[in-house]
Amino acid sequence: MGDTAMNDVREVVDVEQVMERIRENLKRRRPPADGQSSDNHVTPLDEGQAAADFAYVHSGHDIRDFPLTSRRRVLGPLLVLTRRILRKLVAPFLERQVAYNAANTRLTRVLKEWIGSLDDAQARLRKEVRALGPHLREELLAVESRLREEVQAVESRLREEVQAVESRLREEFAAQTGKVLAGEAQLQQDIRAVGTHSGEALAAQAQELRVTREALIVDQSRLAREMAAQSQALQAVRERTSLAERKFRRILHAFDVDPRRPNLPEAKTGAPPAAPLPALAPAFDYAGLEERFRGSEEEIKERQRIYVPYFAGRQPILDIGCGRGEFLERLRASGTVARGVDADLDMVLLCRDKGLDVVMDDVFRYLDGVADDSVGGIFAAQVIEHFPSPRVIDLLTLCHRKLTPAGVLVVETPNPKCLFVFAETFYKDPSHVQPVHPETLQFLCEATGFHEVELKFLSPVDPLLRIPSLDVPGVALDPFNHGIERLNSLLFGFQDYAVIARKRT
Repeated sequence: MGDTAMNDVREVVDVEQVMERIRENLKRRRPPADGQSSDNHVTPLDEGQAAADFAYVHSGHDIRDFPLTSRRRVLGPLLVLTRRILRKLVAPFLERQVAYNAANTRLTRVLKEWIGSLDDAQARLRKEVRALGPHLREELLAVESRLREEVQAVESRLREEVQAVESRLREEFAAQTGKVLAGEAQLQQDIRAVGTHSGEALAAQAQELRVTREALIVDQSRLAREMAAQSQALQAVRERTSLAERKFRRILHAFDVDPRRPNLPEAKTGAPPAAPLPALAPAFDYAGLEERFRGSEEEIKERQRIYVPYFAGRQPILDIGCGRGEFLERLRASGTVARGVDADLDMVLLCRDKGLDVVMDDVFRYLDGVADDSVGGIFAAQVIEHFPSPRVIDLLTLCHRKLTPAGVLVVETPNPKCLFVFAETFYKDPSHVQPVHPETLQFLCEATGFHEVELKFLSPVDPLLRIPSLDVPGVALDPFNHGIERLNSLLFGFQDYAVIARKRT
């Protein structure tokens, strides 16, 4: 009887069919077998199946409603009676399950409506942001233009004030110098006139001359302090101006890249989420560091003028770690095709504002993607000191591969043979890793395949900082002065050097 009852139940509810549907659903929801963790796996939504399941849930199906019938002629009435008795016995339990299922169904419907409203709101928000993007860009450009005009006006006023102060102080300095020179001339004239003038009179005039000189020294110190204060004020204005311009460039770049807010994926398309907007200020303001310690763009362009002839007749030229693009501007002025690569967004945006061809990328990754034997010349100024020794070797090897036959590599870097560099410049940049000795870099270039490797020392320290030699009549000071010269060379030599290396034809 038990088997017969089970068969009759299967006639009403096809258990195998239900189990097959469960297996198929599990297969569809099973994570991929490629080693991905289930935490990172998102099962794609099968919209057709989801719609069918949702319709089934809302069809009002109730397990208590299936008919109690049997095709057995003899045992049929008994089976139906037995089933009715069983239904009444399990009815209280079924009521709880039915109530739970009904609540679950209502919650599912509410969630579906809520998700639909979220999708609609997200679509409206995305549409509004896209429509707002051009308007905001125009507003930002207008604000940037006004700010730039105001800053230029302030800079102009400050420059005029500095020039007026400098002019006044120079006039005072010239007047004081004239007084000293006139006093010295008068003293010499008096000495020649009186011949055997008393020593007391000469001493008095000498004392007067010393007082005048001391006053001149005081005036010179005051002049230096006032000029330094004016220069610092002007530099502070320049730095604030540059910082504001960098922030505006980042804002405009954000709207150029993608006007959508981050973390708002396209609805039901499988498209990747929008890229996050770049921050208005970087974690480390390297462009601001260069603005303060590297020197002005005009100064750097003037220093790099000597490198242009090495690239004459060779193109394209690649400037790796191009920074503010000073050398790219030099090459453009000479009619040479060149491209820059830099990993700093502010530097890249500044170069693009100048109309320069610059890409934002890691130097090694970019070089690795360049075809071998395709670059006429490579320029790298103040770059290799940012890498450890193995990466410097990797960089030289990559450069040699990418250069055309007879191509030229120019590498400029701080000179560790000058101790002044360590005291004043090298450690102002926290991204510096280590210096490279000139002879070491020359050897590394030769070891990676370059030949005709030339060393050029640049940017001498201000001669006023050098230790003066002694000159005492009747005293042999040549050995001492020779030692002073060696000490000056070690302490106050050349701050930078460059290696010019060529690839064999």
